Amino acid sequence: MGNLLELLLELLLELLLELLLVVAIIAFQTFCGYIGNKYLGMVLPLTFIGFVLFFLSQGALGFNFKDIIMPFFGPLILAFIYDGGKQTRKKKIKKELDKMKAKDITQNKKDI
Repeated sequence: MGNLLELLLELLLELLLELLLVVAIIAFQTFCGYIGNKYLGMVLPLTFIGFVLFFLSQGALGFNFKDIIMPFFGPLILAFIYDGGKQTRKKKIKKELDKMKAKDITQNKKDI
């Protein structure tokens, strides 16, 4: 019974760490897009490609569907996350500009 509980806790901790890693990657990539830093935005896709090339050279990747598709979709997904952060910033700036224009129009009407 003790071994089963330890095994369950170890599995839960491993899943939690994986989830935290995924959340951190998404947060970092979104932040890079939000601030518009292209160089920081390329760190994770290039790192991902580097790991894929390393694993391919070590023979850890085979020629199955997952190992062939993953190198294409990984950087693509990271690029979409970056673009999502960038679009969020553009929307925020547009909303602020619209507020400023509306305020300016109302002030101009009061002056007349």
